[in-house]
Amino acid sequence: MANDPASESFEMARLSGVDYKTHFDPKIFLDNYHTKESRFYDKISEMLHELMAAAEIRDGSRLLDVGSGPSIYSVISAGSRCSEIVCSDYVTQNLDEILKWVNGDPDAHNWQRYFEYVCKLEGKSDDEWKLRQDHIRQAIKRVVPCDVHQENPLAPLVLEPFDVISSSLCLEAACSDESSYRSAVKHVTSLLKPGGILFVVGIQGETFYSVGNKRFKAFPLSNEIIESAYAEVGLTNLRWCNETCDSKKYPFEGLPYDMSGLFAVSATRTDVTASA
Repeated sequence: MANDPASESFEMARLSGVDYKTHFDPKIFLDNYHTKESRFYDKISEMLHELMAAAEIRDGSRLLDVGSGPSIYSVISAGSRCSEIVCSDYVTQNLDEILKWVNGDPDAHNWQRYFEYVCKLEGKSDDEWKLRQDHIRQAIKRVVPCDVHQENPLAPLVLEPFDVISSSLCLEAACSDESSYRSAVKHVTSLLKPGGILFVVGIQGETFYSVGNKRFKAFPLSNEIIESAYAEVGLTNLRWCNETCDSKKYPFEGLPYDMSGLFAVSATRTDVTASA
């Protein structure tokens, strides 16, 4: 994999914030990261499966996925127990891609491999993925804009707090520093019911990643920063899946990025003052 940050074929400017609305191309992203079998995303599916198998998600729960991008892979595990799923993202064209899939548009991205892999992890039969796919399609009731930097990330929409919130590879990309990360965690947690469960997947030590020839900034997270930010808003009972690794272990051909680890964590909201 070409991991040379000085590669002339890549735009050198580090994009962030509002740049996503004009520079993030969901088609290129899906082609780069989700058209081939990927050990990186398999590992994410494994981590989510492990955490969600240990969680007590009630049947009929309501789930919010924060920062979905143009993807639905992060709701496949928990979504099996949920009667309502809301997908959200900052970028309108990402929401359009999810809607294509929900509506069965022939131009929509094919997520079959992810459904098959998750069902295999759960010990389901070969055909179970089709039932899971149908359920997730029917359960996604809304696809809405989201900005984790707003006090209400779903504003102007106001929804009842959720039983479950998931977020994959979002907050470290959306935030520029520790202060903005802590604020984003507070804002997201305000959408979770007391007693609700938060599932987050992320990359540690990441400063940038690539989509096509664009480079987007990321905030380099650590376990210590995450634990401190969660404690501030009353998130407790943390359960971790951690792997120390670098981009050489999970290469994406021709797509430079950096990392020091991959993590997934679940936590329970116990402090009702988190939304204050």
